[in-house]
Amino acid sequence: MGFFDNVKDLAEKVGDTVDKGIKSGADSYKKMNEKSRIKKDINRLNSEITNAYLAIGKRMYEEHPEYKEYSELYETITERFKEIEVLNGQLSALEDKLSCPKCGELIAKDSNFCDKCGAKIEHPEPAAEVVPEPEPVVAEVVRICKNCGAELVGDAHFCDKCGTKVED
Repeated sequence: MGFFDNVKDLAEKVGDTVDKGIKSGADSYKKMNEKSRIKKDINRLNSEITNAYLAIGKRMYEEHPEYKEYSELYETITERFKEIEVLNGQLSALEDKLSCPKCGELIAKDSNFCDKCGAKIEHPEPAAEVVPEPEPVVAEVVRICKNCGAELVGDAHFCDKCGTKVED
């Protein structure tokens, strides 16, 4: 066997190895891609299950508040709703919006319907502004020093300009 035959055999072996490597890499990629798809499907299904659990819990809370076994959880939910209502009020004031009375979504103050749940928004009639009656003006007595004619300060007993005793 000559030198060229050895080079040819070596090249064939290298080519076979590269082909096997490429095929192995492609198979690994397909396998990895399939694993990723399966994991994504599992996560989607778990998410659907979690949403169903949440819907069951919400329905229990709304339709069966008398269940004593869940009273502690019901109380927590009710307290959190109240906290959210307060925070939504603060947020609506900062954003110059109002909170939908049905779903709590922040909406424009001039909205007639909530753009999230469709609830009709009642706008109270503006109250007539009550203008307080002006207080009567009481004339203040100005006292004058008999000695120098300066205006006396408050209920001074002596003139602060000349020192003369003030007589009532």
